Amino acid sequence: MEQGKGGTLITLTGNRSAVVDGCDGIIDYDAEKILLRAGRLTVRFGGRDLALRRLTENSAVIEGFISQVEYMV
Repeated sequence: MEQGKGGTLITLTGNRSAVVDGCDGIIDYDAEKILLRAGRLTVRFGGRDLALRRLTENSAVIEGFISQVEYMV
């Protein structure tokens, strides 16, 4: 998936891993949801046993059982 205007690129590997390039920061984080800021958007990952495995200045790696990806303006 790619969000053109914000420059955010989300790469999903099955439902077990997501790499978010263009991530500006964490809004909320627990084992059932992770909300990330990506430009003007908020991206919400829902699922279970979610973990933020890596966070850099502009990217994040999420692992766990991902059941939902939602963009919010």
